[in-house]
This record gives sequence, structure tokens and C-alpha cells, in this order.
Amino acid sequence: MNLAASLRAAGFKGQVRAEAPLAPFTTWQIGGPAEVLAVPHDEEDLALALRWAAQGSTPWRLLGNGSNLLIHDDGVRGLVLRVRKALDSITVTPPHLTAGAGASFPAVANVAATNGLAGLEFAAGIPGTLGGAIVMNAGWHRFETGNTVTQVRFLHADGRREDLDHDACRFTYRGSIFRRLPGIVLEATFALAAGDPAAIRAEVDRYTISRKTNQPVDKPSCGSVYLKPENDFAGRLIEAAGLKGLRHGGLQVSRLHANFFINMGGGTCADALALMDEVEARVLEYSGVRLVREVEFWS
Repeated sequence: MNLAASLRAAGFKGQVRAEAPLAPFTTWQIGGPAEVLAVPHDEEDLALALRWAAQGSTPWRLLGNGSNLLIHDDGVRGLVLRVRKALDSITVTPPHLTAGAGASFPAVANVAATNGLAGLEFAAGIPGTLGGAIVMNAGWHRFETGNTVTQVRFLHADGRREDLDHDACRFTYRGSIFRRLPGIVLEATFALAAGDPAAIRAEVDRYTISRKTNQPVDKPSCGSVYLKPENDFAGRLIEAAGLKGLRHGGLQVSRLHANFFINMGGGTCADALALMDEVEARVLEYSGVRLVREVEFWS
């Protein structure tokens, strides 16, 4: 019995597809197929899938909005779980907001604004899911996701559920305990500040406009390719090295923001890796700074 049929036979209620292309589910529009792509019906379906994977020693990965992600042209073996709809609830009990891992982070920012709660305005400029934002402690300059988190509900790879408080999440710059803890973030609760809905909405709109103005949103990209170097910016270093517009195959360093590599059409994982290799080598030669990749790579 193949993996897709085995998962269905185990009682999985959601959608199951064998050898499903993953490129359409990534913001870079790059990547080969998943051996099995499964979309859980609900949280129990997700827990069942993890137990099934553990019993068969089947490798699995979690796919949210597909931002900050580069997938090998040959795709990946094992199970890929896409959780957008299964975990996309957003509830508000002032001053707290709780959102599922599959919820759009900009949508979370907008719900908070509508309810007069401040602290997540920056999320309007981060086009990922809440779960991804928690795992990587996504941020915008001085604002970070973890700052207002009070609790994260987590599903361990063995099926156990656990509530972790803020300190247990161990948030760091673009990191958290969830980057090395096997399992899946289910939801997070934030403690926000009451404020004027109109003023909060204006801040949300400002971040939305800033993203559209300063980032190449008209072309597929993974978001920021590199982490922020100490006391500097990756985009500034790439631009200073004269690399705006540099191209490998279908991938190009954006002329608008150099820390964004855009897919000009037909771009591949091989193109992206070649472009990153050259950018890193030339920035190191020009400035002595070693750029560190922010993008996650599936191979």
C-alpha cells in the first residue's frame, strides 16, 4: 500500500494527494512535488497524521503560507501537511486575542485593529501564517511576534498537547524553541493593549502601504532572503556591492529591495541557490560580512 492510501486507511478525513506539486503553495512559486500532500480536516485529523507518521517512521513537514521557503526542484519525500484552513480561527476576549496557526498573520492584525487592540499592527506587513510567525518569531524592525505572546498551544510529534507560557517559548531574534522541538504549533494567545480603533487601523494601514511601496509585491518572492547582520542591513550590503538586478536563470535580486530575490518567470530552486551563492560570495568580498540565510530549505 502506498503512503497516500495508507494515510487514508488510517482514518484521515482531509484531502490526500500523491505526488502533488508544491510550487503553487509557495510564495516563490518554486519546488517539486510532495510524495504525499495532506490537508487535515481539523486538529484531530492533524494529530492522527502525526501518529500515523510516527508509526511508519515516515518523515513529515508542515506547510503554512509557503513564504520564507525554498523547495528543491526534485520535491520532497514523505508527508507534507498543509494546515491553513484546519487551524485558522481567530477569537477575541479583550485584552487577549487567540489565533490558530493557519490564520493569516495580516488577518490577525486586522481583527485586532477592528477590536481596538494594539500590539500586532506590524503583522499587516508580514505575509505568512500565525504559526510560522511564532516559530521564527517574525518581526519588523523593533517589533517581534513573541513580544506579546502569553501562551502557545503545541502538538508534540507523539500526539501530546501542551500549553507553553511566554518564557517557555524562548523567543530570540528570528527564533524560538519551536524551531528545534518536534511537533506543530496549534494556536497562540496574545495580551494586547486597548486603544483607539481608528488610530490602530491607521497603523495597520501604514504597514500594509509600506510593504507595497518598499517590497517587490508584484513578483513572487520568499520575503527576506537573509537575516539582519549585526548593526547593518542585508539589503544595504547587497546594494552596496552593486548586486541589484543580478540574475541567475529566472531569479533576480530585486531592484526595489535587494534582500528580496524575485521569480521573473520559470525560476527554479537551482537558480535561487546559485543566486544566493554568488550574492554571499560577493558581499563577503566587498564588505567582509557573511550573510546568513533566513529562508528555509526543503530537500
